[in-house]
Amino acid sequence: MLLAESISEYIKEKKEPSILTEFRTNAEKFLNEAIFPDSSLESWRKISLSNFKISEYTKVCPDSSVTVSGNAKVTKLQDLPPEKLSEVLKKLEPAVSFYSKEWFPLFVFSRFTHAYYVQLGSDPSSFPEIKVECKDGNIILPLLIVDAFPGAKSNFLERWESPSQKDLVLMSGVTILLTPPNGDFQYSSLENLGDSTFHFRATYGVQEKDSKFHASLASWGGYKGKSFYDTNVIGKGCWTRYVGLSPLKAREFQDTEVRILHSESHAQSSILYRTVVREKAHHVFTGNLHIPSHCKDVGAIQINNNLLLDRTARAESIPKLEVFADSVKCEHGATVGEIDEEQLFYLASRGISEEEARKMIVEGFLNEVVREFPSETVREELSSMIESRMLGE
Repeated sequence: MLLAESISEYIKEKKEPSILTEFRTNAEKFLNEAIFPDSSLESWRKISLSNFKISEYTKVCPDSSVTVSGNAKVTKLQDLPPEKLSEVLKKLEPAVSFYSKEWFPLFVFSRFTHAYYVQLGSDPSSFPEIKVECKDGNIILPLLIVDAFPGAKSNFLERWESPSQKDLVLMSGVTILLTPPNGDFQYSSLENLGDSTFHFRATYGVQEKDSKFHASLASWGGYKGKSFYDTNVIGKGCWTRYVGLSPLKAREFQDTEVRILHSESHAQSSILYRTVVREKAHHVFTGNLHIPSHCKDVGAIQINNNLLLDRTARAESIPKLEVFADSVKCEHGATVGEIDEEQLFYLASRGISEEEARKMIVEGFLNEVVREFPSETVREELSSMIESRMLGE
């Protein structure tokens, strides 16, 4: 199926419920007013899209490109009963409003190619998973709404994968993560992308009263990408944690932005993001903690550490603290550096080869993030990936 130039043509082809058609149409109105990303926009000034032409991406990946496994109730949006669909679309409204000027999320809201509603169970040992692949086509625009279980621990893993190929492909998606009162939601995201993939993501979370939300992020590969990870803490007594890693090589470029928006008092939040870059890879990290004047007793911290394995590799850190309240405690820190020669000398003096020493330093640097992923299988997968990408040829 081709992605039609006209949104009305595309909707007509989909034969969806009228309420879903109305949602797309409303999002299209915002899209028509939005500015396509360029260097004049603060969040997009580091990434060049001069060679990106949306008109080139018309062949939609088939339904089989999204697969589901594990213990969760997953339903296509168009297959939900009318009342339930109306309820779910209402949950999307804050995200549409939040991204009302962001072109790529609006493009997904109006022209999503795959859309699912996910209801998680209360089994803390279960790790339900959705895998999004770009195969047999050159564009996929997934829209996911994930409801965590109230008053219990929930796990969810989202994977993005694409092969390396001659022609460029586009993966752009929006994921909505809902943590109910007293919920404990552990979300994990893995991106393993081919070197011909443009990738753009917006992940928008909402936390209600006395809830916990933990996001573990790992992203590697791809051609060029920009990812927003946003959480709106709307309830009191919440705890929020983001950890992430990006091991990049060759000419890969990634721009990652994590934003935690505190809307209520008595909350704690933290961000820890680490990157290792080699060859001519380039990573940009932006962290933003927003605390308005009415919030009290809020503690927030963000740390970004970057390790350069080559002089040609680049890493940039842009910490932001938007704090308008008095009785809060906020901290931030950022480092960019190469492997310490003194560390290598110390390990060499104990009979460890330089190759093995570099391996130990890189693994030790990233392991603080890896061990926060809740799945042992995923932790082992990440350890193997880090060794092959950062220390292999």
